[in-house]
Amino acid sequence: MRYIELSAAVDPACAEAAADVLRALTGGGVAIEAPFTQQDLEAGAVRSADGAALVRAYVADGARSASLVRTAADALRAAGIRAEVTAGAVDEQDWAEAWKEHFHIERFGRVVVVPSWRAYDASPSDIVLTLDPGMAFGTGQHETTRMCMEALGHCVRPGARVLDAGCGSGILAIAAAKLGAAGVLAVDIDPDCVRITGENARANGVDASVRAELARPGDAAWAAAGMFDVVVANIIAATIIDLAPSLVGALAADGRLIVSGIIAAREAEVCAALAGAGARLDGVRAMGAWRCIEAVRADRVT
Repeated sequence: MRYIELSAAVDPACAEAAADVLRALTGGGVAIEAPFTQQDLEAGAVRSADGAALVRAYVADGARSASLVRTAADALRAAGIRAEVTAGAVDEQDWAEAWKEHFHIERFGRVVVVPSWRAYDASPSDIVLTLDPGMAFGTGQHETTRMCMEALGHCVRPGARVLDAGCGSGILAIAAAKLGAAGVLAVDIDPDCVRITGENARANGVDASVRAELARPGDAAWAAAGMFDVVVANIIAATIIDLAPSLVGALAADGRLIVSGIIAAREAEVCAALAGAGARLDGVRAMGAWRCIEAVRADRVT
């Protein structure tokens, strides 16, 4: 299948807002590729990228690229976002191959994320997660994914019940299972993400404990009250604010909520929404322009 790839180069502080605009325009998934600094475990060096964030959206081929570029540029301008918008036709396989150039082996504490096309000589203490992101967002390079992975490393206990709301490639759900979670529910509104999460879970031998489902926000499939020991949502601030009651409500009495995909400018809004939904904040971590917030239920006994 062929797609039209819309790519908007924007100031990193505007990336989330630009993603909202392109998501509304295309009705599909959006990926944010922000400038990052990371350790390349293969080369033993730090690599960095500076400048604009790239916000990418994909729509089924059939629309004219020039028309899409104008429409997207107008919509971004109307939202007060300066952007350089381009478009081009890509095959689904071409899109997946393009990730491979930038997707390197990543370490998150004991968890090592290894692209399926790379080799890694694991030590006995390593928890290796093999990943092929395909058409889904979530490779471990982005600051938000990194912070969520590290948070999971210190809060997932053997036998835990985990919800990954907005699973993307399944990286967080699979990491939770590898860390000892007994049951992980991974949900997304994008069928490609659900499929890819399932495939990656099978490739990692955790498909018995990771269940990937297509679900819309607030669906009974994941909004069951008091069900999960850990709830993680690496999405965007606007969605976290909208879903705050469901995210907090899904926590068990002593559960922990991890949310990211939040730019610094919206941290206070997200914190207020979580508090209003019955959560007590338990830490905010910053990495570049991004924030990862942890919270527990306000009625939790400490």
